[in-house]
Amino acid sequence: MAARERTSGVRTFLIADIRGYSRYTEECGDEAAAALAKRFEGIVHDNVEAHDGGLAEMRGDEALVVFTSARAAIRAAVDLQAQFQEAAHEFQIPLRVGIGIDSGEAVQLEDGSFRGAALNVAARLCGRASGGEVIMTDATARLAGRLPGLHYSDGGRVRLKKIANPIHVYKVYSELDARPANRWTVLFLGRERRGLSWRLAMLASLVAAATALAVVYFTAGERGGAASGLPGQPQPVATGLASVVPLALWKDCRLQPVPSPRADETAACVPATGVPDRWEISRYPNGAALNAAYRSELGKRADIKPDSGKCNAFTWGGENVWQHGPAKPGGRVFCYFDGNDAVIVWTHERGGQKTHRDILVIAREGGSDHAGLTGWWRPWHHVIGKAG
Repeated sequence: MAARERTSGVRTFLIADIRGYSRYTEECGDEAAAALAKRFEGIVHDNVEAHDGGLAEMRGDEALVVFTSARAAIRAAVDLQAQFQEAAHEFQIPLRVGIGIDSGEAVQLEDGSFRGAALNVAARLCGRASGGEVIMTDATARLAGRLPGLHYSDGGRVRLKKIANPIHVYKVYSELDARPANRWTVLFLGRERRGLSWRLAMLASLVAAATALAVVYFTAGERGGAASGLPGQPQPVATGLASVVPLALWKDCRLQPVPSPRADETAACVPATGVPDRWEISRYPNGAALNAAYRSELGKRADIKPDSGKCNAFTWGGENVWQHGPAKPGGRVFCYFDGNDAVIVWTHERGGQKTHRDILVIAREGGSDHAGLTGWWRPWHHVIGKAG
């Protein structure tokens, strides 16, 4: 072999990739693209040095960094995103970067390259991450444990191309970018946990348990039997997000300990079979917070222009308003292809309707199956978001 095995051991791989780089090159030219890649490379170099990582490979719009510490890799990723965001604002450049992280046994060859399953998984997660996102595996999360100042948002189990088994993933972000669901979340996951007395710990556990068991049952006479269509049968009724998601879908969902930024609640939903592969729903306190979250998601996609294109089985790529019917406002929606996935994002706005809630949903289906995702979203987007 030209490149023989050199060393082996557990390592953590971080892969970062600029979103929309090829399109930016086509629209703005090679010089502008080269300047963007140079800025990206400079930030990565400085960050790697600060976090004791090793830059294994740099290919213009993509970087592979190797760490012996999972904790260092996670902190480096969050710091990178903050620096990319600062550079994007300061220099008015589209520096939106997705980052994937995985840890595992790997072999380093004499030429300095690496071989290992963790490297492949990190690459797949990088392709899955939107601009500004950091996605890591459960393996990395377990190695690192909880890190002060950072939040892990459970993304459930996802299927990745050419990876045999589903992978449990987490999104990672700074506490500066997230608002905990309540005080008890901070006590459990934040910096106060170390000094928490056993009485407070027990109380927090009881609060969490009460939240998990918030579903109560009423008779069909009280509920009206509408949830399952079986008159006279007891129907489950829930508060919060569970009250605005049909039971047929909510069974695949679970509330996240830390909601998305600005949201009151966020749930990750992973169906066992069928479409979509995964979807996420967040409830917001008001229309302003909802619209800000939607604009933030839309802002990650330089290729999607407002009030353009369509999201249906024939055309996939655009952003528009949707309605329940003539003169019946619903919300806004945009869709796009993200590597091997079809993605759709929509809002369900309360407006002046007391029975609606301010909801944002992000659904993803592998294999670029936008037709399948269209078939899922078409009936359900009219229903999700209605309370009662």
